[in-house]
Amino acid sequence: MQAVNEFLNLKRFGIESTKKEKCPDCNYGMRITVVVNGNEQSRCKYCEDKELAKQLNISLTNAEKERNLLLSRISHFDRIPSELEHVLLNDYIAETKEQVAAKELAKNFIWNFDGTRSLVLSGDPGIGKSHIAVAIKKALSKKHTTLFLKSTELLGFIRDSYNGAMYTEQDVFDICKDVDLLVIDDLGAEYSKESDNESWASDIIYRVLDSRLGKSTVVTTNYNESGIMEKVGLNGKRIVSRMHDNAELIRISGKDRRKNES
Repeated sequence: MQAVNEFLNLKRFGIESTKKEKCPDCNYGMRITVVVNGNEQSRCKYCEDKELAKQLNISLTNAEKERNLLLSRISHFDRIPSELEHVLLNDYIAETKEQVAAKELAKNFIWNFDGTRSLVLSGDPGIGKSHIAVAIKKALSKKHTTLFLKSTELLGFIRDSYNGAMYTEQDVFDICKDVDLLVIDDLGAEYSKESDNESWASDIIYRVLDSRLGKSTVVTTNYNESGIMEKVGLNGKRIVSRMHDNAELIRISGKDRRKNES
């Protein structure tokens, strides 16, 4: 996700610079620091929420505390594409029988969500797989903890953890494991197999999917089962096995909507 100062001229609003870092006070939340007219101002939402609860004499249960901690972690890693931020399932216009079936499957997934069933949406690019996945995530976020990541962004977080990020590799694996629903978008786009052996990327994807056994995961991909195995190599069978665990699969066909929009 682009930083705000990459597409806004913050100086117009008196903001001279911004910085995001792990909060040194709570050592958990993210602290945002801005410099306005030479004055530095910092805020950590997690610290502020704790202080507000203290002022209001609110006693949280352990479950509520854990959920608030998880939501704070999700806010750092969640990555819905900007062009899909406002989509709803009702907005998805089904043009083929497969698209109609996918939309109905998504509705049933939301209505009957139990935290254990999964969903795999496959098909050519531009047919609305990500639209459906985001709509599912948004609908369930009202009552459940959810996380949306493109597979390339997931790997990006892992790489950054090796290079001074304010979180560890295990933090990334833990957030993927702990949420009620994990959405991995565009699985297969991250691979560049150089041999028949497992690549680093495929090992990461496998570890994440393996940690989700018994929990709900939505995966979108351009590839069918054989396509994933051919692209990934020896790790492919294990990845496909984890993707399909307690999952409903649907292959969607149709025209590339992105070409029609351009």
